[in-house]
Amino acid sequence: MKREVLAASALAALGALAGQAQAQSSVTIYGIIDSAVVYNTKVATGTARNTGSLGGVNSGGLQASRIGFRGKEDLGGGLFADFGLENGFSVDNGSALQGGALFGRRSVVGLSGTRFGVLHIGRRKDFTDEIAGAYSSITPYSGFITAVHANNLDRIGGNRANNMIYYSTPTIGGFRANVTYGFGEAADSVSTGQSLGFGANYDQGRWAIGFGYWQSKLGSATVASSDQGAASGAGCSTTLASNAGKAGSTCIKTWILGSRYKFDAVTLRGTYSEVKQPLVNTAAGAAPAFNTVFTATAGSSAFTAGGVNNKKAQILDVGADFKVAPALLVTTSVIHSRYDFVGASSRGKLTELIAGVQYYLSKRTTLYSTIGTLTAVDMYNPGTGAGAPGADNRSSFLAAGVRHTF
Repeated sequence: MKREVLAASALAALGALAGQAQAQSSVTIYGIIDSAVVYNTKVATGTARNTGSLGGVNSGGLQASRIGFRGKEDLGGGLFADFGLENGFSVDNGSALQGGALFGRRSVVGLSGTRFGVLHIGRRKDFTDEIAGAYSSITPYSGFITAVHANNLDRIGGNRANNMIYYSTPTIGGFRANVTYGFGEAADSVSTGQSLGFGANYDQGRWAIGFGYWQSKLGSATVASSDQGAASGAGCSTTLASNAGKAGSTCIKTWILGSRYKFDAVTLRGTYSEVKQPLVNTAAGAAPAFNTVFTATAGSSAFTAGGVNNKKAQILDVGADFKVAPALLVTTSVIHSRYDFVGASSRGKLTELIAGVQYYLSKRTTLYSTIGTLTAVDMYNPGTGAGAPGADNRSSFLAAGVRHTF
């Protein structure tokens, strides 16, 4: 009888402990699946100066598709241990994004709390992404606008850094600040492959304003930059023969300022960002060679956004969102960017006009349609995600899709 009582007591105690542990810890599986049918006009065909229309299925018309795991454990006193693992993938073909990394979007572990703030160690986005997400056009338009944003060198679409230490202060009176550092992890050199950033945000509900800064330093042939987004910038290439820098030289500097004001049914938003590639020194004539070269690879060729002779870019992104009905949102944006090219007598210009409609079938499922046109002057048109138009200075697209969150 005593043995039965003792066994029952032990089981009850274990059950209580298990219940307590379960109450203090949680793991959540979440994700976004987003895909759209897209029709593009004036896409280069590869034959002379010809262009043609292109239709297909794209992934991530509103937001990039992903699946993730996040967990939190209550340590007491308002302090939590947490982690995040997030994989990005393409819905149209099932392939992994971010270079095929298993958790390429995020892999962090750290501490958080209302009085402590957030401390993360691992791979993740920096604070410029939080400013972009709050105030720019990236959330309603996703990859349709990254090209006009200096080939994403201003980090509007969210670039990541490895070996990162990220800390954000608690939010006090609507104010929060951040500092971020990415280790280059090169022997006998602190600066090789190093990256760092900082920023702050002030949000009072209807009105908000924020700022973010980021810079990356050149890696070497054996040590890649901690900033994984730097690969799309010519100035951070370790194989570019004309690159003027040595390992540890600053290869990208970018900053973004954003603000928002909410009326009852209308939200006005905008960002201004600037990108500098201090190591770019390639000269490529006075104008794009449209008569002999009909298309150019954005981010690597001359006279392209973020290309081998693009030393500076400035991007203005403004928009207005209209809540027409509880389940219907209309979005509009104008994005204009300017590019300084080494050896060019005039500045390149890109202008994108874009609008969209979102209809919420439920809290988790959204139907949407997006239309836009991108015009280039004195530079190559990078297109809107499905091929550049080459010698044509204007390209347009129409998309219709569905986003489901879980």
